[in-house]
Amino acid sequence: MDAKVGIIGAGPAGVAAAVQLKRFDISSTIFEKDRIGGLIRNAHRVDNTMLFPNGISGKNFAALLEEYVKKYRISVVHREVQSARVRDSIILTTDIGEFEFEYLVVATGTRPNRLPYPGVHYHITELDSQYDSIMIIGGGDIALDYALSAAQIASEVIVLHRSELKALPALQEEVGNERKIRLLRGAVLDIAENVVRTTCGAFKVDKIIGAIGRVPNVEIVERITHPNVFLAGDVKNGIYRQSSLAIADGIRAAMDIWRRERYGAPAGNR
Repeated sequence: MDAKVGIIGAGPAGVAAAVQLKRFDISSTIFEKDRIGGLIRNAHRVDNTMLFPNGISGKNFAALLEEYVKKYRISVVHREVQSARVRDSIILTTDIGEFEFEYLVVATGTRPNRLPYPGVHYHITELDSQYDSIMIIGGGDIALDYALSAAQIASEVIVLHRSELKALPALQEEVGNERKIRLLRGAVLDIAENVVRTTCGAFKVDKIIGAIGRVPNVEIVERITHPNVFLAGDVKNGIYRQSSLAIADGIRAAMDIWRRERYGAPAGNR
């Protein structure tokens, strides 16, 4: 086998699992198609880890995860996992070959619901310049968090929300105090060539970001209920998508694997 445990995803859950496994002297390999940190890089600010009273930016949070990976000398394969087959062992397939493990931690997070129009972005990290105007479509935590980030790189930010805002009151208050952000209640009718036609008018903007919900990113994994497969982080937590919970999930998955190895105790992460 390539290692005892394969981990898909290098966000907070995946890195936490790998660090805890290292402390148990259990070998692991993380597979990450992008950079260490995963979607946490999109966060304007992470407030609820209970370790940073003034919060920490998503980019700085990801930098800390990178430091953990280096400190603990965690093996990382920067390739996308195309499939995870569960047989007598677990086989992960990538474009450079197959890797075999006894256990699997699935920390693949979520993917965005998409609008039926071309030219829409779904992650704030995809924007890397200064703009006159950005429209965010959505009214949840992610939409308003993106709006705060967008206000740092745009002269005007429009948040178009179809129904009442669902974001945390603290986020709503912060957005309300940002002069660059304008909240509009309405629905999208059409998007073409960066013109967004809505029920409250048409808007020509430089960039459009969709933030209309997310779904678990788990389709590549067979038999996710197998006792040697552990889900950790946003991929399993539904509406409870919080970095602190993802870290706890990763640590618990590692502890369950350690107990399996030492005592033969059944997994308990479901």
